[in-house]
Amino acid sequence: MIKLGIIGAGAIVYKQHWPVLQQLSKEFQVVAVANRNPQNAARFAKLAGGARVHEDYRELLHDEGVDAILTAVPIELNGPVLLDAVRSGKHVLAEKPIAATPKEARRILDECREQHSVVAIAENFRYRSDLIKAQQLLSEGKIGTVFAFQLNVKFELDSKERRVWISRGWRQDARHPGGFVLDAGVHPIAALRDLLGEVSEVDAFVLDVSSVIKGPDSLLLHLKLASGAVGQCFLCYTAKEQKESGFDFVIYGTRGSLRVGDGKVILSGGVGRSHRVYEMAGFDRGYLAQWKNFCAAILGREPLVSTPEKAYGDVLVIDAALRSAKLARRLRLSQG
Repeated sequence: MIKLGIIGAGAIVYKQHWPVLQQLSKEFQVVAVANRNPQNAARFAKLAGGARVHEDYRELLHDEGVDAILTAVPIELNGPVLLDAVRSGKHVLAEKPIAATPKEARRILDECREQHSVVAIAENFRYRSDLIKAQQLLSEGKIGTVFAFQLNVKFELDSKERRVWISRGWRQDARHPGGFVLDAGVHPIAALRDLLGEVSEVDAFVLDVSSVIKGPDSLLLHLKLASGAVGQCFLCYTAKEQKESGFDFVIYGTRGSLRVGDGKVILSGGVGRSHRVYEMAGFDRGYLAQWKNFCAAILGREPLVSTPEKAYGDVLVIDAALRSAKLARRLRLSQG
């Protein structure tokens, strides 16, 4: 059994990670917790069955009874905390994004190369069953050569169901570049890159209309991929619609199209031609598979899926988009 220490005891731990860890109680045991607020740490430690509480996360990193660490801290702290965690030599699963800036992320990549532990980034989109199915269909050539795409995310960040997330001070007044656009935007960018490959050019527009958060809240991207395919991503987190769209990805090929979203993949040959719908049973947006892969990678049973290198690429795209919007021009994207 893997002895797990958790740095951070906020909503993401309670609502996303803890339910999965309960399902994997034979694989993981939470033995230590650290949080800036000791009361929050103690509350979660009690929930986890009496885990040790550390007032400083660095104490947890030196806890010899801890094999692996989950870091779930405000984005402004992602880079420094993850860097310390990697240097501890323990296995790490870190909440996305990998860091607040490409420079910070680059330092983490360099440090990872000096260690032999497993370092994963908790990008659950890389484990979504609908996206994995779409990737399979693309690799089988079901829609031919991809030449265009449209990716839309439209929801209201101030809706009642999301206030548990947006009420955090570090989200309302973000101290990291890109604010909510970086926070939420790495998800669809991860999906785009996993399915269609690297982005080579970006022309972006940033919107800042929300009265709830400071900084950019939506992003429109016109993209060209290394493959030559072109498309757009509209990531609107202030959309007041009757029917929201958490993720809607349409990919156009020379033989047909794929539509991916909400646990469903639709393969279409065009108007008047056959189509097929694949529905994902037990769809949970990849959270369980993410932890299973982290465990298997630690035990040497399978390769890690959500690597720091992939997460670094996601941050590069968002960073290029923010710079494009500021400069009001199209930019070529360097992966270096």
